[in-house]
Amino acid sequence: MNIDLAKERFDNLCQELTQSNTPLETEQDTRLHIIDRILIEVLGWDRQGIRTEPHTESGYVDYLLSAGGRNRLVVEAKRTSKLLIDTRQPRMAWYKVSGPALQSATEGLEQAKRYCTDTAVLFSALTTGIEWIGFWAVRTDGLPPKEGKAIVFPSFKAIQQNFAVFYDLFSSEGMLANLYQVHVHEAEGLQVSQNEILEAVTGLSERRLLQKAPLLRDLEGIYRNFFSTISGDDPDMLAKCFVESKESRAADESLEKITSNLLNRIDIVNSDKGAELEDQIRSAIELQKGEFVLIIGNKGAGKSTFISRFFRLILNRKLREDCLFLRIDVANSDGNIATISDWLTDKLKSELEINLFKDGYPTYDDLQGIFFSEYKRWSDGEYKPLYQRDKDAFKEKFGELISNLIVKQPQEYVRKLLKNSIASRKLMPCIVFDNTDHFAQTFQESVFQFAQSIYRECFSFIICPITDRTVWQLSKSGPLQSYDHRDFYLPVPSTKEVLTKRVEFIKLKAQEDTETSREYFTKKGIRLSISDVTAFALSVEDIFVNEDYVGRMVGWLANFDIRRGLQIAQRIITSPIIDISELVKAYAIGQKFRPQRLNIKKALLLGDYNHFYQQDSSFILNLFEVGSNAVTSPLLRLSVLRLLMDVYSETLEPEKIYRSVEDILNYFEPTTVSRTLVKENLKALLDYRLIEPYDPTDTNIYESQRVKITHCGRIHYEFVTDDKEGIYMSEMALMTPVVSQEYISKNRALFMKNEKLTGQDWRNIIRWFVEYCLEQDRLYISLPKSTSYQSQNNLREILDKTWIEK
Repeated sequence: MNIDLAKERFDNLCQELTQSNTPLETEQDTRLHIIDRILIEVLGWDRQGIRTEPHTESGYVDYLLSAGGRNRLVVEAKRTSKLLIDTRQPRMAWYKVSGPALQSATEGLEQAKRYCTDTAVLFSALTTGIEWIGFWAVRTDGLPPKEGKAIVFPSFKAIQQNFAVFYDLFSSEGMLANLYQVHVHEAEGLQVSQNEILEAVTGLSERRLLQKAPLLRDLEGIYRNFFSTISGDDPDMLAKCFVESKESRAADESLEKITSNLLNRIDIVNSDKGAELEDQIRSAIELQKGEFVLIIGNKGAGKSTFISRFFRLILNRKLREDCLFLRIDVANSDGNIATISDWLTDKLKSELEINLFKDGYPTYDDLQGIFFSEYKRWSDGEYKPLYQRDKDAFKEKFGELISNLIVKQPQEYVRKLLKNSIASRKLMPCIVFDNTDHFAQTFQESVFQFAQSIYRECFSFIICPITDRTVWQLSKSGPLQSYDHRDFYLPVPSTKEVLTKRVEFIKLKAQEDTETSREYFTKKGIRLSISDVTAFALSVEDIFVNEDYVGRMVGWLANFDIRRGLQIAQRIITSPIIDISELVKAYAIGQKFRPQRLNIKKALLLGDYNHFYQQDSSFILNLFEVGSNAVTSPLLRLSVLRLLMDVYSETLEPEKIYRSVEDILNYFEPTTVSRTLVKENLKALLDYRLIEPYDPTDTNIYESQRVKITHCGRIHYEFVTDDKEGIYMSEMALMTPVVSQEYISKNRALFMKNEKLTGQDWRNIIRWFVEYCLEQDRLYISLPKSTSYQSQNNLREILDKTWIEK
């Protein structure tokens, strides 16, 4: 649920209730017609997390709402005629809980408070469905609840005018983030956090776009054609560039997590031969029993490529001749859930006609065969007189009726085409619904229901490639539990292997006879000489394939997502810092040199610019950044990664490498870091994929959420603690906003004094930055003298020895 959709649903509900004549005389009427719908449809509470009338020591709670494994909100309901607010003020407002404006609500608020105490909930809502009062019932800040303030929404109009606040206070999303505390504190005049003026050594005004050589711009075209996407329409490239993935620890962790939590049985599919999938198809044909198959893989695992390649090139020829392969790319739809069924029907109709009929559409004789039962019935039944009197007129009438059916009942026409392909042509329809997981969960459910309707209706082999994230979404909501399906897991190959295959393919194409080779590249819009194309391939090979560290760095930053890995590689290859055009020129004249690792890392960090900028970076996170209104140790994010690395290295069991947010908060609480600040920095690490949640669909940070460090997090940690070139550290030293004017002045003086900095100058910049970070760390973090914090002390010693002592 997001706030925009929630607002739209609330407006529709208001309009519906305004036009309705349904009487709301009792509390049960109010709950059924208003409160239930607002909680579920508008505020995003999961039905499974809503308990009604649970018994407590104080009585029966109207609603006890839970999320993230904990009770979150108590809702006390009253009938619509009940007076709760003693003021005629029509706007949203804050009132003292024990003040005159809420005297009529006193009994209800006290009741809600008792229920909150019984259920360990801090915040509550008292509502008639139309009037809503938010009340911090159990406080931990030393202020008695009666002395605090409650928020009042006296009408639907007040909610509409202040919907963002209403959503923050009462939605599942808002409760998980404890946003009610922020709003209450602000209303009570409490200064929640201090503000500091932060400034970076290098301002944004000094950041500029680097100039690219003309040849470099031409070379970008080669990268786009051969490296920027996972799949393509070139069957030769599809055959030779697909990587046979091998199982790894990362794949094992993902597979075990899905198997143990969601699916009863799941097999790994061999991406080279696809023998497991071929066996399923053979069995389905022999037994004449359809199958519904899920191909599960991480985002960027190459699921679509695997399926296309499998049916085009790998599947046994005899089996392929017995299959009618149909692919529906759902990514081409407009994402409208209301029309997706019609869109899928139309696309399936087109695919069937193209694949079944020579000219891409059925002839009259084809239609007569497809609708033979109707032809026979009408000639013997309704239109028998016409058939006996004038067969040509009957045929015209039959054509009109069928045309009308195709237009007005396309689903029936598609069903007829499928059944005709099975009965008359002896083919098994193999239908792939691809890229469904590009859309929201409800949309995905609609596509799965459509696919299931075909599977139940006729003999077919349905394939849905989906991500592990989608498996979690649909399993929690029920569709995967409701339908029979067979599941295969596709492990992810390394980015280095993907690049290797494509480099070899380019070299192979360039080695063909001159005319054939030139024609091939020209058709792709590449007008460079064959020698330049070959030199480009060799350059890419030198940077990513022959240099193990670079391949590992790219793969880890991408968390083995092929698509992201190719995007990172493109950022490096097309950066003017590398200037691959110089490498290409060198190769073209028979020379050879490899770019320095230092420049490769600079290209990764900076891309097309002269300095790093966090807002422009999707792959790199500044681990030292702190907020001006939430100043803490610049080593906090690094400290969290260190903790999760300790957890990861302690065990090989996938279940145990995750640590709950509650455990992380408890770990840092004795260090004097507030839980709120730890949560905020965990969210930053999660957003940039340095950590990942156990449930990949859950993008929020809350106490019962479980997280682990990712390979992206580990390579970031390596940038800080084990990077001989110091590229990451030097750039963060210049671009991280700091509180120390002395530090800023010292660095700027160095730049003014020297037109070009030496290696020692850069080492000094890093040393000053680490000294500043350790000094700030001592101000904001106090590590207990306990073996549990030894690795945190070790981290700080490593920083000192790596960047200060050397």
